[in-house]
Amino acid sequence: LPLVVGRGAQSKAKEFLALLDRYPAMRDFVHACVLVGERRWNLRLKNGIDVRLPEFDIAPALERLVALDRAKNLITRDIVAIDLRLADRVTVRLSDAAAQARLEALKDKAKKKGGDA
Repeated sequence: LPLVVGRGAQSKAKEFLALLDRYPAMRDFVHACVLVGERRWNLRLKNGIDVRLPEFDIAPALERLVALDRAKNLITRDIVAIDLRLADRVTVRLSDAAAQARLEALKDKAKKKGGDA
């Protein structure tokens, strides 16, 4: 079982863990469930990634996370956070090293594009 922490978490843990059990592919990666502000949950994965869940409609957010991981191996990438709080978008925060590598790749791409003209 994952750790369950946060003010008020004990009273809400049973319901949340039952929901998480519906997604065994994700549940097995969860190290801790953190209740934030007594209203919404974050997941801390075993690899250190923080997943920020919405206050409402948690199941669709978990479904998106599972689908993204299946399609893009999201939770094995060099990232530090996945924000699912907004239903119309997913925000991913890269690690410092991954962000620097992405910046360099974009610079190289811009140079090549400019050099071809």
